[in-house]
Amino acid sequence: ERMTDDINQTLDRLLTAYRAGRTLALLLDYDGTLVPIVEHPSLAVLAPETRDVLRHLATLPRVVVGIVSGRSLDDLKSMVGLPGLCYVGTSGLEYELHGTRFAHGDSHEVHELLAQVSKRLTEITQSYPGASLEQKPLGLTLHYRKVAADRLPELRARADSILAQFDGVLRVTDGPMALEITPDLGWTKGTAVRLLCKQLGTEVLPLYAGDHANDADALAAAAALGGIAIGVGPAAPSTTEHRLADPAAVIKLLRLSLGCLTCGGPQATDTT
Repeated sequence: ERMTDDINQTLDRLLTAYRAGRTLALLLDYDGTLVPIVEHPSLAVLAPETRDVLRHLATLPRVVVGIVSGRSLDDLKSMVGLPGLCYVGTSGLEYELHGTRFAHGDSHEVHELLAQVSKRLTEITQSYPGASLEQKPLGLTLHYRKVAADRLPELRARADSILAQFDGVLRVTDGPMALEITPDLGWTKGTAVRLLCKQLGTEVLPLYAGDHANDADALAAAAALGGIAIGVGPAAPSTTEHRLADPAAVIKLLRLSLGCLTCGGPQATDTT
């Protein structure tokens, strides 16, 4: 069974690296990776068991847990609700690392641009029941999960034609039944993975798990750094080395990792 193999291979790589004294960077997307995709983003609540596993992993020496999401930083932090984690919001534009917050592109020009795009897209959402535009400090998300299927192509075509006018200034990525829209400042989820790893020094093994096209560059960055790239669910980029079926499998991997790392850290003597 492929998934069991993928879990076992991943555990093996994590444990080997950890025993060798390396730092583990466990970087995870939120929606569709740690929690199932649901009708409305506000319903994507983190299970208490998942929160416990993340909390315990983050307290281990040389283990850094990071959540990398298209959600705004404040929204993401309120959903996860754990101190001691690294948070990356708005697909790589907002950060809270070890208690320090910073953002890229928090400028008058960026706010003007987003206000302009927001105005144009809001005119569209009003014509399509079920569509909504989420405003974030440094980005927008056009949600269309609840729009009638026969009206979707038309909605997408209208949104695409507006967004095409901002080509080169906006970065638009497909999310789960949504469009993630951010100013194109060269910072992405992939940039976030590289930045986090750089901060942790040379002896780091990154793991990134993500479920959608908007995770492609983060998965590629983890792989390029010699780390572990895990695609979650049916819509994940097909290029990833490992695949897991759903968030439940991700939680299982994290739970088993916690067990292995707490019992088999660098002080353990190998009896084989």
